[in-house]
Amino acid sequence: MANIRTHYDNLKVTRDAPASVIRAAYKALCQTFHPDKFQGSTEEAERVIKLVNASYAVLIDPVKRAGHNAWIREQEAKARQHSEKAHFNETDKAPEQRPDQKQETQREQTQQQQQQEPPPSNTHSEATFQRAYDLNDQGRHAEAFSIYQQLAGQGHAKAQFNLGVMYDQGQHVTQNYAQAVSWYQKAAEQGNANAQYNLALKYKIGQGVAQDDAKAAYWYRKAAEEGNAR
Repeated sequence: MANIRTHYDNLKVTRDAPASVIRAAYKALCQTFHPDKFQGSTEEAERVIKLVNASYAVLIDPVKRAGHNAWIREQEAKARQHSEKAHFNETDKAPEQRPDQKQETQREQTQQQQQQEPPPSNTHSEATFQRAYDLNDQGRHAEAFSIYQQLAGQGHAKAQFNLGVMYDQGQHVTQNYAQAVSWYQKAAEQGNANAQYNLALKYKIGQGVAQDDAKAAYWYRKAAEEGNAR
């Protein structure tokens, strides 16, 4: 599938990143590419800052962000259709096979599909998560919280992170930093970079957990490593 450059890519955050993470990423990038600090050319620093400012303006605005998300889904759907069309065209050009060759090819394709396709439950979980995400964007926090809670209990890392954010911000539930840390921890241990970053912040300031600079540094490093791997 063709790569689609999004505002999330420009700010180096995931698509489910909450506003707090978007603001932190924006601030960090502005500091990194500040003309007085950036090691490269002034022109490059100005180009990146202009790009970062434009992306931040979209992602920090719920309405503009929803529109951007819709655009991403549209572009991905087009890319999938193009990929499927190209696949069918290549199949039409394939040479005729003997019956025994066709059976062998079908068996190989079935085995490959079984190895490559995610389990139906995973697909269902992602669809359910997206529904909760959209509900939360619409301000229907109670419904979103209920779905996040169910998915988080099943080990869904992004749902665990978003549940942590809701406890952190007191969104629909009473603000509870200890609960937020608990869910961040679960998601962070599964490699969720946003959760790792938020967990590092909590350890740094001692909010919901005992202040610990060593653990803060550890989770900051893990978040950076996970972000660079994407």
